[in-house]
This record gives sequence, C-alpha cells and structure tokens, in this order.
Amino acid sequence: MGCAPRRGKLSQHSTVKPEINPEICLGCGLCLRWCAFGAIRIKPGEDKAWIDNSLCAGCGECILACPEEAVKLYWNESVAHVQEKMVEHLYGLLKNREGRVAFLNFITQVSPACDCYPCSDTPIVGDIGILASTDPIAIDQASVDLVQQAEGNRDSLLPHNLAPGEDKFRALYPEADWSIQLRYGEELGIGSRVYQLIKI
Repeated sequence: MGCAPRRGKLSQHSTVKPEINPEICLGCGLCLRWCAFGAIRIKPGEDKAWIDNSLCAGCGECILACPEEAVKLYWNESVAHVQEKMVEHLYGLLKNREGRVAFLNFITQVSPACDCYPCSDTPIVGDIGILASTDPIAIDQASVDLVQQAEGNRDSLLPHNLAPGEDKFRALYPEADWSIQLRYGEELGIGSRVYQLIKI
C-alpha cells in the first residue's frame, strides 16, 4: 500500500472510510492536525468535526488521534477484498519491471497496529533482522514465518499465542486472515510462498 500514489491509496480504501460521531466529538481539532489530506473540518457554529470523503484517503490516522474515540472505521466490504486490492496495486507496480526491483523487510519494532498510525506500542516480538529478496511474496512469507517462530513479548498488546510457532497476527486480529495477500499474490504470478532463507 505504501508504494501506491495518492490515487491508488484512495482506490484501495475506497469503500473503507472513517466517520465521526457528532454526539461524541468535542471539536478539539486534534484529528484536523493529524489528517495529511486536509479532509477533516470543523462545522461552523457547531464545533463538531466532519470528514470530506472526496478528500479522505481512508488511512485511519484520525481514528488514533481522537482522544474521545469519536472516529470509527465502518467496513462495508470484506477485509479480504481490501487485501486483494492491495495485491492488485502491487501487481500493477511490478508489471514490466521484472528483475529491476528488490525488496527489503526490516523486521524490527514489530508494532501491534498498522505502521501508518502516528504512534506505536510495545513490539509484539523482539527485533529479528533484515531480509532481502527479489520476490515480494517470498520475502513477506519468510517475514511472517520468522515472527511466528519468535517468542511473543508478554509486555505487548499480544493477548495470547505467545509461544514460538503460534500465530501472533491472528491473536491480535482474529477477523483478518493475513495469508490472503500472499495466496492471491502467488495466484497472480507475482512470486512464490516457497523460499530458501540464507543467513548472512
């Protein structure tokens, strides 16, 4: 998702947009300051924030910024479809670039929430290292496997599945199947989930 231009991000998030509950909103303006797209405004005379969906990229930073939890994300399609759209954007990015793109994954400070949030929390596992590959599917599968093989951090938000070999991501987000992206990417021919890990 991070490699997509603004238009691509809008497309990926097109049916997943945050909304502000005016009954909870205090009009403090924190969400305005966090919005990188200028999509949030305060209604004149009402002192309540509102989101202009024509400008909203759906990144969700306003959700974390709101101290009153007045901003919520309302899903109107499956999580799986959003994940597939991310893979399709990667496919478009890589088309006609075979052999000219390399991928690096830094498996450090693995936070429990999306890295687009303006803050983080205690990492769910200790730092593992840096991976490099020309195959985006293989490197992501290897990254997931290494996180799953690690001991979970008991001081993090990880509620269970702390033992090596247990699924840390499903423990945090039981409703989201992280493997959809890798399976779909393999189906589209972007790469392979089979890999050889060479330690340097």
